[in-house]
Amino acid sequence: MLAARLVRAAVLFSETGSSFISAVDILYSSVPYDHDDIASLKVEITSAVEEYNEECVVSFNDAVEAVNSLKHGKSDGFTGLSTDHIINGCDELFVHVSSLFSSMLVHGFAFDDLLVSSIVLIPKGKTVLCSDCSNYRGIALSSIFGKVFDRIVINRYYDVLASSAL
Repeated sequence: MLAARLVRAAVLFSETGSSFISAVDILYSSVPYDHDDIASLKVEITSAVEEYNEECVVSFNDAVEAVNSLKHGKSDGFTGLSTDHIINGCDELFVHVSSLFSSMLVHGFAFDDLLVSSIVLIPKGKTVLCSDCSNYRGIALSSIFGKVFDRIVINRYYDVLASSAL
């Protein structure tokens, strides 16, 4: 990828092409490396990646299925993001979302915005006295990405997750 960019840049600077190409050659030849070290590094990285099982990988289809199960017009109350933003997103968004969630699972880390909820008070009825605080109930507006992640987990493990019939 970098080599292709450098070739394109060399073509663009064709007036000074020879000095540009020689500068690139100097740059590439000034960083020595041992082929055996690179091969052992590749094996080490590959084995580290292979340690993670398939449960750590969130696929594009997992993300699309989770997003398609979201309700339209719901807000997260924190960032101003709506479920409609995600539902109407392009395929590249789902690729990035699946990569983000896979990284979270592999590294065991959840970013702070995923954990934030906003509590909104809603009156218990239309005819209640609004000045009495006991006539309100609170609801938590969770992160849209948190909802997508929750749906991925529920879709993946619905057979082992049980809810009580209370």
